[in-house]
Parts: sequence; C-alpha cells; structure tokens
Amino acid sequence: MPDGLVLASDRQKGLEEAISKIYPLAEHRTCVRHLYKNFKKKFAGNILQKIVWTAANAFTTTSYNSSLEELKAVNMRAYEWFLDLERRGEIWSRSRFGTIAKCHYITNNISESFNAWVADPRHRLVLDLLDIVRQKIMEMMDRRRTLATKWKGKVVPFVMKNVREISMGLTEYHVKRSNDFKAEVSYKDKRCEVVLNERKCSCRRWQVSGIPCVHALAFIHSIRGANWEDYVDDYFSVDKYRATYHMEVAPMPDMNEWVTGDDGEPLLPPISRRPAGRPRKNRIKGFDEVKKGRHKCKRCGSYGHHAKKI
Repeated sequence: MPDGLVLASDRQKGLEEAISKIYPLAEHRTCVRHLYKNFKKKFAGNILQKIVWTAANAFTTTSYNSSLEELKAVNMRAYEWFLDLERRGEIWSRSRFGTIAKCHYITNNISESFNAWVADPRHRLVLDLLDIVRQKIMEMMDRRRTLATKWKGKVVPFVMKNVREISMGLTEYHVKRSNDFKAEVSYKDKRCEVVLNERKCSCRRWQVSGIPCVHALAFIHSIRGANWEDYVDDYFSVDKYRATYHMEVAPMPDMNEWVTGDDGEPLLPPISRRPAGRPRKNRIKGFDEVKKGRHKCKRCGSYGHHAKKI
C-alpha cells in the first residue's frame, strides 16, 4: 500500500470496519457534510452550524481548539459530542489532516459527482452499467489527454487560476526576512512563519494542500527572480497530469461478439420479490438538501405555495 493513502467516507459503519481491516494504515477522513447532518439532528441552529464548519476548515490545532472552546461556551452537550469523535479518532478537521497526500477536501463531493455522472445508466443491468461506465472513462481519459497536450505552463491551469486570485492583495502583507529561506509575514494583527526550502508555513495550508498559501506567495514575490511555480507540489504539475491520463482504455466490439467461457453452472441472480409500483430511479434526497427548481401554484401561477394552501 503506498504511503499517504487517504480514504474519505460518509460515516457508514460498514465502510469504517472494512477500511480498518483492509487498509489499517490509511488516513480515514470523515465527510463533514454527512457529519454535520448527523450533528444537527440533535443540535440545530445557525450559530452551531457556523462553529462546526469553522472548526472543519481550520488548518491549525490552535484555530480548531478555539472553535471548540466557542462551541463549549454555546452548548456543552454539543461540545461533548465532538469530544466523543476525538476519542474515536475520527478525522474531519483540516487541522488533523496529514501532509503526504496534498488534498484538503473536507467533503466527499467527488464520489457524489461520480454518482451524478452515472445517474442515467444506474438502473440498467450490471453488464450494461459496467459497459457504459467503461465508455465514459474511455472518453474522459482521451479528452483530458488531448487537453493536456495544449498546456504550455509548468502547473495545471486550475492552480494558476487559484494562485492568481489569492495574489490580488499581496501588497497588504509585510515580509520581514530572517535569511534567504525564512521570513515572518504579517497581515493586520496576525503573523506567520514561512520556510521556503521546506515548503512550510505556520498556517499549515501550504503543507496540507501542496499549493503555496498567501503568506508564502508574499515571501516568494518579494524575492527577485523567484518563481512561485517552483514551490507547487509535483502532484499539480502538467507532467504528472499527463502521466495520469497517458494510458488508454481499449475499445470493445458489440456485446453479441464477446467471447463467453464455459465455467460450469451459470450464475443466476438472487431470488428477490419485486415491490409494487414503478422502480425508483432518482436518489431519495434528505430533508435538508436544496431542491432544484421552484413549485408553481396551479391556481394563481405564483411560486412558493400550493393551491390548497391559499
């Protein structure tokens, strides 16, 4: 197993048990969106919501503990709920993230995006489903492989756009150098220590994400001839991107031409009873999820209410 493997799940007990057995050394993170969904069943309120997400986005232990102390002052039972998470070793705040895998996501939206990607063929038979997924992956890899051939820079465009956005206000940051690689970077009443040759900043954003934080960028831009692209992790280089998608997914003929082997008795599907009604295709959304579209009243044509309520 490669060092730095990170897995994120939605707090399903079956997944937690499987990951602990199959990948005991992996860093198992918890999706904050699902965690907060369980939390607000017991502790609702906008103030608690803001504190929880602030703690989840905190990169340093100091900021994380400060958020928990604020939660303790607001609701003691909610504070104890999160203490129980710490005793169980759940990793949900960026302050607990490792620095080998350069990924600072606090939700598992990637898997949700994949579910939406295959939403249409999900009701198909297993072979049809797998074949459609294979076709989608084949087209995606070819599309991204072709796109990467047009890139001229050293790092991927997404990182360049991100750095460009956070570099807008660098003039407000004051850099006080200690030597060629170390400096203190101040902004208003806060100060961070930056070490360029170790790619470290005391805010920990650089170590966790692999992309220089605003403090590191302020220091880099103060050095004549320095290039910020040299301080981005290799994970975000164009060469690594091209290496990721250089392999091809081979095309396949029609299913009627597939070679089938004779492995003895055929594997039949399990005996199951089909429920009444039309099978559901769309996922059942939670009560707290934002529903797309607005309901239109059939009587007056306005939005936001039903005809039977006016």
